Amino acid sequence: MSKQNVEVVQSTFDAWERGDTDSILQVCHEHIEVVQPAEFPGVEPRQYGHAGVLEAFALWPGYWDDFQVQRLRTFDRGDQVVVTTEQSGRSKDSGIEVATQFTFLFTLSERKITEWRMFLREEEALEAVARS
Repeated sequence: MSKQNVEVVQSTFDAWERGDTDSILQVCHEHIEVVQPAEFPGVEPRQYGHAGVLEAFALWPGYWDDFQVQRLRTFDRGDQVVVTTEQSGRSKDSGIEVATQFTFLFTLSERKITEWRMFLREEEALEAVARS
């Protein structure tokens, strides 16, 4: 099942690049939990359901021009998939260009994403997998 889970997660990133939110929601469980890093000020640490996915998506591009997500590494962990990315853009407020890495931990059940966690460091995501 893990190869199929990696394919589901990859399809999510592909859909993001196309701006195809409907395809993303199709692979998200209706009761999905999205968990944001605690370090993010002014961001709800958890969002729920498809509305929560849309809320989480709206946070990032709203602050940036030329917002891009590049996948760097994917780790297959059975019912969990870890994807490390580089996200970049130019601040709408200051015009400063920024690039930083974020790592996502996806938990899947029956080809649906049930949990979507974000981490500032890849090591934290891999530690979370080891604890589960």
